[in-house]
Amino acid sequence: MKALRLYKPFDARLEDVAEPTPSKGWVLVKTLAVGICGTDKAFYTGSYPLFKSPLVPGHEVVGIVVSSGRLEGVTVVSEINFACGKCYYCRSGLYTHCPYRKTLGIDFDGGFAEFFTAPLHALHVVEGVGLEETVEVEPLAAILNAFEQYPVSPTARVAVIGTGNLAYLAIQVLMLMGLAPVVIARRESQKAMYFKKLGVEVVFKDEVESYIAKNTPEGLGFDVVFEASGSVEGLSTAISITRPRGVIHMKSTPGALFRVDMTRAVVKELRIICTRCGTFKEFKKAVELLKQGAVKPLITSVLTGIESGVKAFEKALERSEVKVVVRL
Repeated sequence: MKALRLYKPFDARLEDVAEPTPSKGWVLVKTLAVGICGTDKAFYTGSYPLFKSPLVPGHEVVGIVVSSGRLEGVTVVSEINFACGKCYYCRSGLYTHCPYRKTLGIDFDGGFAEFFTAPLHALHVVEGVGLEETVEVEPLAAILNAFEQYPVSPTARVAVIGTGNLAYLAIQVLMLMGLAPVVIARRESQKAMYFKKLGVEVVFKDEVESYIAKNTPEGLGFDVVFEASGSVEGLSTAISITRPRGVIHMKSTPGALFRVDMTRAVVKELRIICTRCGTFKEFKKAVELLKQGAVKPLITSVLTGIESGVKAFEKALERSEVKVVVRL
């Protein structure tokens, strides 16, 4: 089969490799479409060191099961954490933190190939959702997991930092909760217009201080800040605009080290909540929300064929792109 394999920064190669053989309890899945996320881009640019080389990236993936059994011929999305199911963390309900897990597209070959393998129990059936939109199940589940771990008060003043895919999904989830979040964006952002079309107020970084002074109690900041900028500067911004004893939800994983003023965070007594992947229940809910049209992803570019993989990664680095999908 053909697969896109990443050897080092900016060195992705389309190669012929052996078709993977599923282990007991696993199945073979034919890839239909795969999305490129911030972590994929960080691997590609080198800001996030590879966990294995070469790596077949891609964990936002939808495919059709080709192994015989109850899901044969069914369109599915896969969770990305393949846990052992036996260790202390798995048995405590923390299987996404299993120390023996394999993580799809991270340290285990992912969806940028004609086929990939996954445990049967990690697959979720998807029907009634567009193929390209289905790749958004995984990032949407990650958003839902953040609010599952630390729910947002219905009276909270909320800001979302960033104009990328996670921010776009998070804004819609917050609006479903009845909140009126604002987006904090760079003035030169080409993607801010998409948020304005959602009816969301966009505040540029160079005017955020004056906005806070006028629109938050005593001018001290937002109750909740959702950091999804994908930048190492995002946490510093979040600390500066969050009110005392406020909450920061951290979602950025650029790979590089953050340099922030934690003294200010301590003085403010902030709670910084870091969350990663969705679990099975958030995946299930994400499928439901997409099927209902309650959350509508924004796919800005679709490329066709596994051979367009390198071009897709280069395309995804363009600042105007929210989500790039390769349809196999």
